[in-house]
Amino acid sequence: MFWILLALLLIIYSQGLSFEEIYFLFDKASYRFEVRNKEKTIYNFESGYGLRSSLFKSKRGDFLTPEGIYEIKSIRPSKKYYYFVELSYPNENDISWAYFRGQLKDEELLNINHLGNEIGIHGGGPAKLEGGKRDLNWTQGCIALKNDDLKSLLPLFKPGQRVFLIDSSKTLYEIIKKLAYPIKVKPLEFWEGELYLKLNNETYWTFHILEKSRGSKILTFREWIRGRLNREIISQPDGILENEKIFKETLIRHLHNIVEPKRALGNYLWK
Repeated sequence: MFWILLALLLIIYSQGLSFEEIYFLFDKASYRFEVRNKEKTIYNFESGYGLRSSLFKSKRGDFLTPEGIYEIKSIRPSKKYYYFVELSYPNENDISWAYFRGQLKDEELLNINHLGNEIGIHGGGPAKLEGGKRDLNWTQGCIALKNDDLKSLLPLFKPGQRVFLIDSSKTLYEIIKKLAYPIKVKPLEFWEGELYLKLNNETYWTFHILEKSRGSKILTFREWIRGRLNREIISQPDGILENEKIFKETLIRHLHNIVEPKRALGNYLWK
């Protein structure tokens, strides 16, 4: 544990990296928990999580690990799992999709515990032995690390830091739908949202999603250079873009540059 922490600190200081710019990425496809600074992966650890499924987490007790952009809420000791780093699940994206599915009514938006809570990062090891084989999908929805690995990360964890949970094996559309901010949602009819990505001081990408309950999924990509629209690509009704592998790789590399849109006063303005 000491040597891992020392290696992390040496990398951070030798490369002139800022602790304030550190963020974390967990990829379900690779079972790796990464410490990142801008586009660089500083260190990564083997990690377990909940049930392996193409479905998104939608309720308490489904044993699925959520996907999306979360923040560290609290860090506290755990008798069972050494330490528990609580994440801000459910976030606004999770709530808006539950509203779209008809799972939440208007009057229930302020009481969302039945979507699940107490999702976070804890110790206990990335795997459990089941029938003589290592099972990396053993948790009830949390991300699990070796106790020593978690201990080495504790000095880096701070409330408010962003933690990205993704599944890179999914399509670009399926990744973006859990990273995007809701714009307009009508229960059992449609979900509309956008993701804003800053590539550099001159270039921005936007991804617009429109999903309808009847099955159509439209993803619109726009590239803006110096404030002017440079190109636009609209997907087929299945949400697939041409050359989407390049878009997916670029998005994952630049997750730290996702820009939260400016909000008007009030919550849940998308309903």
